[in-house]
Amino acid sequence: MISPLLNLQMLLGGAAAQAGWAILAFGSIFFWAFAWNADLTDWRYNAAQFKQTAGEVLGCEKTKFSVGGSEHRAGTPIYRTLYRYTIDGHTLESASYATGACADTGPTSIEYAPDHPEVSRIPGMRRNVFGPWVLLVALLPAAALIFIAVGLRRGQTRLRLLTAGVPVPGKLVEKAPTLTRINNRTVYKMTFQYVAHDGVARHTAAKTHRPERLEDEANECVLYDPDNPAKATLFDSMPGKIAIDESGQLQARSRAFLILPLLATLGNLWWISRR
Repeated sequence: MISPLLNLQMLLGGAAAQAGWAILAFGSIFFWAFAWNADLTDWRYNAAQFKQTAGEVLGCEKTKFSVGGSEHRAGTPIYRTLYRYTIDGHTLESASYATGACADTGPTSIEYAPDHPEVSRIPGMRRNVFGPWVLLVALLPAAALIFIAVGLRRGQTRLRLLTAGVPVPGKLVEKAPTLTRINNRTVYKMTFQYVAHDGVARHTAAKTHRPERLEDEANECVLYDPDNPAKATLFDSMPGKIAIDESGQLQARSRAFLILPLLATLGNLWWISRR
């Protein structure tokens, strides 16, 4: 038996899942700040069918956004131009955006979607802060979701092996350094040999920057799937630390694996609540 918290540790505590949650927490900041403010008018509506009407510029103001810039040079500010226009007797107000430019107060031309008169803009300007190119920042959250999905898939395998796997001794047969380093420590690929119930010797490998965890015993515990003996993992390579309580139930010894998922989830909920 394993505790509910340990279930979550197996699903969320793996390297792929943790990396995904970290990227999601970081990437979501850029998604909500930039991609959410992208002008997708030309994608959602047929701009070729827009009609034009007369309008009036009410004023212009600088937004908190800018384009370009560096440590030593300020970026070009993005301005919001406010205007109003009348369609079929209804007066509508809206705003258009442009980088480094404001429209002059007074009469102006307005283009709008015939089927959605509220969808409008000053010709040459945008309906939102950024153009569609800013959607590139959505690649970060997308990559994060892929990492999380892979992590959850691996977590399901770990759960299967932890609950139904057959324990057998595993002997270290190869320890090879990789090109990866974590916390300034080399990551090693460590290969163990084990013999399943069918008498066939097989191998399973784990990558870790803490090889001492897999070298502290003459034989490490390997868990293999009784329905598929080729599928196996090392008990000590499971994410996080595992303890056994007085009733013999496996328990998670730490809750640190919850920090990144909670940070990413609560952060996104906070951004959504502000919209």
